[in-house]
Amino acid sequence: MPVLQRLGIIGVGLIGGSLALALRRARPTLRILGIDVDARALEQATDKGAIDSSAPPERAPVAECDMVVLAQPAQTLLDSIVPVAQRMRPGAVLTDVCGSKEAICARAAGQERVVFIGAHPMAGTEFRGFAAASPALFTGATVAVCPPVGARDDRGAPVNLVREMWLAAGAAKLLDIEPSDHDRAVTFASHLPYLAAAMVVDSLSRASDLVPLASELAAGGFRDTTRLAGDGTVGGAAALNRHVPAAARELAEQLRLLADELTQTPEQVLDRLGRLAEARRRMRLPPVTPSR
Repeated sequence: MPVLQRLGIIGVGLIGGSLALALRRARPTLRILGIDVDARALEQATDKGAIDSSAPPERAPVAECDMVVLAQPAQTLLDSIVPVAQRMRPGAVLTDVCGSKEAICARAAGQERVVFIGAHPMAGTEFRGFAAASPALFTGATVAVCPPVGARDDRGAPVNLVREMWLAAGAAKLLDIEPSDHDRAVTFASHLPYLAAAMVVDSLSRASDLVPLASELAAGGFRDTTRLAGDGTVGGAAALNRHVPAAARELAEQLRLLADELTQTPEQVLDRLGRLAEARRRMRLPPVTPSR
């Protein structure tokens, strides 16, 4: 079975940097090439020992890598799939970390030079950049892994390389999933909560005179509800998810109806909200993974 010896990570921010740090701890002999448009991020990653060498995207020797991980913002990641694949060694492995999978995997299926395996680690924080990276970010996390597309060579070995990489980084569960199923589920698991959080922040910003007082009164509920609004990576992935617009419109309609009911029959609304609270408490959700 092939052994991963040289890995390239394009984008050494929170996710890419954390992956490099985790793999440095678990696989010290693995050679890691850090690639980023931000020279400062590469300097930080080098100083922390997360990467062995660095380069800007246009000069990165990706042809020397057994596998390359795309860890840029969603739209940039989507646009870079084919150009990066064209510069890689035929039959090498290309993978990603994007929170939207249908558009990403469809784009990757349009080339036949490398084997592309879409992946999505369910981990992150509202903080950005390599300064926020942590080798423990993926400890206990679930990672979605999509079927391989692209080159028609033996695909079993590439899939194993991707799976082994995430297990080495600390993942506790690898979830084999079709891109369409992933995006439908993550609409409600991640993208819709992000949009709701962003709109709460937007609503408060529109009542500018209340911001100081609201900040003083803010407790766990506000922090927990709005934390996602600080995670721009979720917003980028949501923009690529074709299921999000309909889900957002449905949520908006539900909120409109709720507002009407609160005015007309508040007792019935409180009863319904109580039942929803009980349903949420019965949900079996994975434990929160450490971010630092």
